[in-house]
Amino acid sequence: MFKRLLLSIITIAMTVSAVPQPLLAAGAAPTPVPAPEAKGRIRAVIVAVAAYKEGIASPLLGTYNDAMLIAETLMRSGAKRDDLTILADKPSPELLASKGNPRLVSTEIKADAIATRDNILGALKKAAQDTRPGDEVLLSFSGHGVQQVEAVAGSEPDGLDEVFLPYDTGPPDANFTKVQNAVIDDEIGAAIDAIRSKGGNVTYIADFCHSGDSSRGTEGAAAVEPIEARLKLPPAKYASLTSAGFIRDLSGETQKGRAGWGAYVGMMAAPSPTQARQAMAPKSADRSEQMSHGLLSVYAMANWNNPRVVTYRDLANRITAGTDMYPGAPRPEFDGDVDRPLMGGLIKASAGGGSWAVYKPVTIDGKIDQLQMTAGQLQGVVPGTIVRLAIPGPQGDKTVLFGRVDKADANTAILVPVSFGDIPAERWADARVSDPSMTREMRLIATIEQQPVQLDYRVALPRVPSAPTPAQKAALAALAALKPADIGATLVPAGQDADLILKFEPEDKMSLRQPPGMVTASFGDIDLGAVMAAGGNDPELAMRLRVIGPALMKVARFSRLKKVLANPGLATSTEDGEDPAKALKVEFYVARPKPVAADAACPDTSADFYAVAKDATKIGGDGSEQGSFTFQRCDWLFVKFTNTGKADLYVNPLIFSPDGGILLFDGRDDRAGIKQDNPTRLRAGETGVLQYSLSDAEQGASLKDDLVVLVSDVTDGVPASYARLVQCPVVPGPEDGEACMKEAGVSLASTRLRSGGAGGTSVEDLIDSALIGSATRGGISKKPTAVSALRYSWRTQER
Repeated sequence: MFKRLLLSIITIAMTVSAVPQPLLAAGAAPTPVPAPEAKGRIRAVIVAVAAYKEGIASPLLGTYNDAMLIAETLMRSGAKRDDLTILADKPSPELLASKGNPRLVSTEIKADAIATRDNILGALKKAAQDTRPGDEVLLSFSGHGVQQVEAVAGSEPDGLDEVFLPYDTGPPDANFTKVQNAVIDDEIGAAIDAIRSKGGNVTYIADFCHSGDSSRGTEGAAAVEPIEARLKLPPAKYASLTSAGFIRDLSGETQKGRAGWGAYVGMMAAPSPTQARQAMAPKSADRSEQMSHGLLSVYAMANWNNPRVVTYRDLANRITAGTDMYPGAPRPEFDGDVDRPLMGGLIKASAGGGSWAVYKPVTIDGKIDQLQMTAGQLQGVVPGTIVRLAIPGPQGDKTVLFGRVDKADANTAILVPVSFGDIPAERWADARVSDPSMTREMRLIATIEQQPVQLDYRVALPRVPSAPTPAQKAALAALAALKPADIGATLVPAGQDADLILKFEPEDKMSLRQPPGMVTASFGDIDLGAVMAAGGNDPELAMRLRVIGPALMKVARFSRLKKVLANPGLATSTEDGEDPAKALKVEFYVARPKPVAADAACPDTSADFYAVAKDATKIGGDGSEQGSFTFQRCDWLFVKFTNTGKADLYVNPLIFSPDGGILLFDGRDDRAGIKQDNPTRLRAGETGVLQYSLSDAEQGASLKDDLVVLVSDVTDGVPASYARLVQCPVVPGPEDGEACMKEAGVSLASTRLRSGGAGGTSVEDLIDSALIGSATRGGISKKPTAVSALRYSWRTQER
């Protein structure tokens, strides 16, 4: 047994952000630990400003429609009116008349109060105080926003806070040091952290930006004067605001959280420097039924009850498909645990599968020969997969085409025409279907309809003993009953060439070994005797479903994924030549603790490290310790990631451990366990640190660790997800955590993995890095995400 403690240590707040920048400085809140998916209440604070008290900003008629639409949608989903706090002002008859009497949503819901600064902060604080574990809390803001100088020096990489302008916003003071009554991102972030610290799960909708848009009243109208000009702020000079009192109060509330932190999903109408958009919407409605709405809010709510929308990723893809229909509208951005069930599954049952984007280009005659899908083998999309392509709508998705995956690399797939169900392949010859507008560029929603069985991994059965024990007999019966499709591998007789060799060992163990000369992993031994000792009426069934079957499936999956990521044929680039990985600087450091006895456990000093340890030595890259440094038992290895570019990046560090475990780090120091989560978002200039400790190597083996860093840009707005890659070690032990011991099959990985340890590896052999792929998803004006992969590997040898 060999152990390695892996921890994700990030020195900035990333995925917990309520807007596209960190809302709390590192260390301002306790370590977030995923909260249990307990049943809770649906609660909300809904904020909207239509007309400003002093006329400081142009009126926004669509914000009232947004607020009422969100409230009605949540109530239809099971929320109680008493659990919703609505802060909004209804446009006056005079204001409506001055705008040509546009339609407002018809509703019996009344707002609780006007969205003043005090009311907003009071509602946020009350929401935090009343949160119980398992609550689903939605926070939405519709109105005007601006950027201003950061309230806390050094808290923002660009030096700017984002602020929301409440109803009682006043002018800046004489020195332009603050905008009166503005609500800054740090305050919203403090509220989000306080709710999450008590086990509440937060959904944040930020439908505001930096300047107004009179198209909120009528689509296509001229833009109004920018808010900065209305506030008479000088060019390139923004106001600052301190908010120590409110944040200090909520930090005290945050400290009360002891049950584990809740999840977070953020939806932002537009990137930080961009103006958001409101228009007559939604497009799917009859024009006489359309109203002025924020595009983010209206398409979120229009798809909220879509039966195919189960996760926030499903919702995000459909929101983006809606906003893409408006020329010039920015794409929304999404952060947080986007693969989480919508509102924690309180409003609809969870389902597997997931959805991705397929971009249909502009065509003259509607004819299309192939389409590219923003998912590949890492998402389970392999050649032969049948994919459904649909147009999203409030009543559900309308299927327009089916495609078959002809080729697939790690992150993309090529679809070709196929007949499936009642839709013939000939439909591809005229992709306009019944809507002539389908000749234009648009985003289709792709879901897997049918997958082929992959049987390219070979497992050699164990030789049958002359006098098998009862445990061995049960294991042989279990193997005979296994179907190749159950494990994604082909079972071959003992002695034939295979990728994995099964062998009965003494004391009723069965080993899982790679062929001699090809050993880079040690998957462990299955304790057949323990299964028999557990009792039960059918030990063969228990071994097949709970032990042998899941173990073989994980081995095949682990090996297949490593092969996909190692394929040198993936070295492509985007059409514009951009490679997101070029902006990511990766550095390696090693810290060496005090010597310990050969048979003693390595000390867990991880609590001392929230960045690269001060006494750590940099290895590789700069020539330090070149040719002389070797790993020793109990060393700590630090991997530092820095975004040196000018644009945001999503960074997904994956560890492929020699025990078959796959670990995805999500930018948080989760001391109790690694949660399947979204990618870590690194803004320009931000840094994250991954750390793990090394322990004993296996005798007689040269085990290989792989660190694969998947890097993607944020062009598409919806982050590429690799959460489904995560799995526990093939044969988990108690040190791997309770989740791994209980779950069968591909299951959640724990922070404590058993792995090969420190051998005598020189620095030249420490890291054999290679850029292994940058897959294009471009070709249209609103290109989808580009993904690159960096791979670093090292071997651990016997000392």
